[in-house]
Amino acid sequence: MQGIEKDKTRSGLYYDGYRILKEKRPAISIIENVKNLTSKRFKNEFESILKDIKELGYNNYWQVLNAKDYRNTTK
Repeated sequence: MQGIEKDKTRSGLYYDGYRILKEKRPAISIIENVKNLTSKRFKNEFESILKDIKELGYNNYWQVLNAKDYRNTTK
């Protein structure tokens, strides 16, 4: 992946999510992605995403979670 480029990469899906967030303005939005987005390699892209969301008036809180730490207890 060469970064987030509109209409050029799979990550371009971010732009659709951003457009929807901008148009609908929900009170809360949860955005999921892969841990690698927070790596040094994608630092600029990640910071750009956080900046975009902040400019829409949202507070950003992020954390890397591991699914194995959240086991399904319903059976």
